[in-house]
Amino acid sequence: MKASLLIRCALLACGLLLTAACSAHDDAGSAAATTPVPASTTHFTEGNQYVRLRLPKGQAAPTGPVEVVEVFSYACPHCAEFASYMDKLRSELPKNVEVSYMPAVFSPAWMPYAQSFYAARQLGVLKQTHDAFFQAMLEHYPLNSLQDMATWYGHHGVDPKKFMAAATNAITARQMAADQRTEMGWGIDATPTLVVGRRASDSTDAPFVALMRSASIDSYGQLQQLGLWMVRHVDKR
Repeated sequence: MKASLLIRCALLACGLLLTAACSAHDDAGSAAATTPVPASTTHFTEGNQYVRLRLPKGQAAPTGPVEVVEVFSYACPHCAEFASYMDKLRSELPKNVEVSYMPAVFSPAWMPYAQSFYAARQLGVLKQTHDAFFQAMLEHYPLNSLQDMATWYGHHGVDPKKFMAAATNAITARQMAADQRTEMGWGIDATPTLVVGRRASDSTDAPFVALMRSASIDSYGQLQQLGLWMVRHVDKR
């Protein structure tokens, strides 16, 4: 089955998550988002700011390293504004806590942004391009199609042909389908969302088991602090 068909089937199977888009915001306006500020509160309530996630059926309590997953989209302006806060969160985490990213696809228009993420990861350039892509979106750089993105990555040392091949291959299609199923299982309906959990065991290939995620958030600073709080809470379990 061709990769493009796999992607379309995955989107249809997941219902595109239909509810759109961005959850966290900054009370002071987007201009303030470039400078991380403290959260207005560190008191978090289950069912409001965060929710606990049930273990998959048959899954034992995970015992491996703690991990934070940001569910995001390059198409989401709030995710772009949250990027500096996410960087601040990373700097505050214990050294043994891993951070990873998972793109959401709430509509067909978001699909090429997810494809660009998977391509960058396959080509080993994600670390140097992730925040730069967000910055380009904030500066209204024309990134509306895969071809636009191939050109942009070309300016960052990536062969555009290799980018297009990675963005449209079967690996990307399968990973996108798997991630969409995972996000639906977590109840993700907005971005950015932080998910905190542990690896099932200390094995290097142990699967990630989600335990908590963010929910209703008032500001980027609050989401940053909630992420740190969830990590500390999960680490004690």
